[in-house]
Amino acid sequence: MPTRAAISMEDYDGESSTVLLWVQDVSAVNFGSVSQDVDELKDAIATISLGAIRDASINKSYPESPATVTDKTAQRESKWLITYRDTTQFLDAANTIANPGYLKVFTTEIPAAKLSLLSNNSDELDLAETTVAAFVTVFEANARSPYNHSANAPTIDVLSIKHVGRRA
Repeated sequence: MPTRAAISMEDYDGESSTVLLWVQDVSAVNFGSVSQDVDELKDAIATISLGAIRDASINKSYPESPATVTDKTAQRESKWLITYRDTTQFLDAANTIANPGYLKVFTTEIPAAKLSLLSNNSDELDLAETTVAAFVTVFEANARSPYNHSANAPTIDVLSIKHVGRRA
């Protein structure tokens, strides 16, 4: 499966750019080696750029074979805005490391909103509706806040899912 490294940088004005590079395919066996490769690329980039490197990540792609989208209302500008809160007070099992994201509210978006899930006269999903509740259960079990990446549960609570229109 293809693996990509993303190295984020900032310029003098604080504007960000990302360098995307293909790297060797990552697996559990060679993760350390791939991480080292990305570190070396990051160091090499620093020698030829005046920008500040902010972070680097490895993105493992798992290609899908999606069906052709036939619904004309499946538009990327029509999105679900998911609002959620980090509910983990401590980042360690001993409760000694406070989570700086505790009770902070975050958002993410999902494109091509399925508007048929909306109730009449509302732009917000009913979190108790069967399909939506199933999504919320999976989201809360697997998604994390920017501050908390622990495996400990619970980690987040979905507060709302609202339909919004946004540019790509």
